Amino acid sequence: MSFRLNDKEYALLQRKLAASGKSLTEFFIETISKGKVIVISDFIPLLSELKRQGVNLNQLARRANQFSPLTEQELLTTLQQCQNTYRRLYELSKKIGA
Repeated sequence: MSFRLNDKEYALLQRKLAASGKSLTEFFIETISKGKVIVISDFIPLLSELKRQGVNLNQLARRANQFSPLTEQELLTTLQQCQNTYRRLYELSKKIGA
């Protein structure tokens, strides 16, 4: 099988292929069988953010269990960070139809 692409189309294919982490064959099979390929590169920064927030929540829980006082501002800031991240995840999931 062969086909032709212009430079712009080829660059787009290469970007999507690299982002998918799939072989060219897997990429094409998924594309023709499902009608679309979902690229999750937008989720990678969110996963890092969720990990950071998990560490923050664990630290706050440890302090609370040791009877160290937590300020209202610490709790509100952490809650707001979590809400912002979950909102971004929700928006991305709507974009990909999940």
